[in-house]
Amino acid sequence: MKRGNRTSLIHGLAALTIAAILLGWGSLLSPPLKPLRDAIGLGELEGSRLVDGKFEIINPSVEAGFEYLGRVAHYYHALFVTLLYGTLALLSAAYPRALRNWDIVLKLAGVGTVMTVAGAILYAYVSHEPQWHGLFIGGLAVMFAAGVLAVIEARPSKPLEWAALTCGVLLLIGGIIGGYVGAHYMSDNDSYEFRKAVVDSRFDPDLAEENELWRAWTGHQHAMIATSLALAFVALAGFMEFREGRLSRILQWLIAPSTAIMSLASYSVWLVGGRAHLIITPAALTLITSTTALSLIARGGNPFTIQGAITWAARLGNTFIWLFVAAPGAITAMSLRKPTVFFDPAFRDPAWDWAELAFNIGHWHYLLLAWGVAMIVAASQLVGGKMGLASIWLSVVGTLAAGLGYVLYFATAEPEPYSLNPYSNLWIKVMVEPGLVAVGLALILVYYGVARKVFKKET
Repeated sequence: MKRGNRTSLIHGLAALTIAAILLGWGSLLSPPLKPLRDAIGLGELEGSRLVDGKFEIINPSVEAGFEYLGRVAHYYHALFVTLLYGTLALLSAAYPRALRNWDIVLKLAGVGTVMTVAGAILYAYVSHEPQWHGLFIGGLAVMFAAGVLAVIEARPSKPLEWAALTCGVLLLIGGIIGGYVGAHYMSDNDSYEFRKAVVDSRFDPDLAEENELWRAWTGHQHAMIATSLALAFVALAGFMEFREGRLSRILQWLIAPSTAIMSLASYSVWLVGGRAHLIITPAALTLITSTTALSLIARGGNPFTIQGAITWAARLGNTFIWLFVAAPGAITAMSLRKPTVFFDPAFRDPAWDWAELAFNIGHWHYLLLAWGVAMIVAASQLVGGKMGLASIWLSVVGTLAAGLGYVLYFATAEPEPYSLNPYSNLWIKVMVEPGLVAVGLALILVYYGVARKVFKKET
């Protein structure tokens, strides 16, 4: 059992602390906790989707809608960077010899994460002062520098280590594209049309297709989260044991090229638009197939041991990706332009605007949830014992409930122009919210376990 070195444990605890603060803040601002916000005097934020007692797809006021989207962008950049920092900490525990100077890379990543999160929250929720945005941009730059150093100092010798390096290079490319989009976002000449395209795409992405910045932004989003999920699997796989043999080696070697092709094709949406899916889809399916098959041949079959629970979590996690990401994506794709047994009229019809929004929000949040849960499962191996075992299965059960709940939410939605309160939906109440509570409990257990090891100086 890998216990991690002290450096990986300290940085893992730092990432968990930042994640807990961010998730707590995001939860406080969620619609279900509006009574609590009212009780403590925290009113609705500018650009809120709650307008005149009903929820809109986006605030009808153009400027208010821009404010909302800008706030969301800052929050999710902060969350993304935090997850990436935690992933690096786990990679340092799983592959300690794959990179020289892990200590410096993690310190840079930690500083970049703190700067990014502080700048993002202060700018988005406190005041639009230039110094806060400068802190945010500076943090992203420091995180980028940590990535550059990690790539330079990498010394891969095994297929999964090469996969990690490939993911690192692809994320740096995505960072450059993100910087390009961000620079234009702050330009008076390009900002309004780009933001308007983002607003229009909330109703119909076809309306935004002609905007070059929107295409670059969309490709950036898809590639960054997909690459990060591949990196998360590599980190988790570092805590698993695989049977020796040709099949195992082939599956491990498939991760790097399939991730590269998928991500580069996603970035190419910037240049060629939706036609890039002709490459993205088969590459993504190859990646998911290889990670699923690899988890199936991993050792550790007893689900009531840490090693066995990690193996089963990887198997179930990959299965959930098929059920809650790949399958719904295929169904909506074939229903997009013409009626099917699943959606009639066609899914892109304005009557399904709420259902499509529910799918998009659920889809992206589920991918983030899967990333976070993979990190919880990997960190549980460092915690060990009954606490580690409980955190694994709580997170797995929570992910199942949340994933199934969001699919049932959008799949059973009626064609209607708006929803008075989408958060009162049955599936949200009985599956998604309890599922997220279970994952939250798993996070608390992992946090306590890692903190106990750090402060007891266990290595």
